[in-house]
Amino acid sequence: MMGSDKETYLKMVAIWSITSIPDLKIKLIGDSFKVTCKFGFIVSMDAKLFYEIEPLEVVQLIEKSFTKQFGVEGLKYRNTFRGFKKNPFSSQN
Repeated sequence: MMGSDKETYLKMVAIWSITSIPDLKIKLIGDSFKVTCKFGFIVSMDAKLFYEIEPLEVVQLIEKSFTKQFGVEGLKYRNTFRGFKKNPFSSQN
């Protein structure tokens, strides 16, 4: 699926750039994306929502669900962006 769907692939590349949750994967089943990782199922997300929101918002949803599901703060896996000169999420860029 992801190899042939450029929009999904590019969004996942952005998501993987933001978070390092181990073995984070997404699979389209019907009209929902099922998000899983090394530890198991994280969340199910409507495909329309996945495409409408920004990668950072998808990551925030995944992190929140990860925390609920596994009792470990999902934000712990957020990449640091230390190599950037500016905050990539700042409106001041």
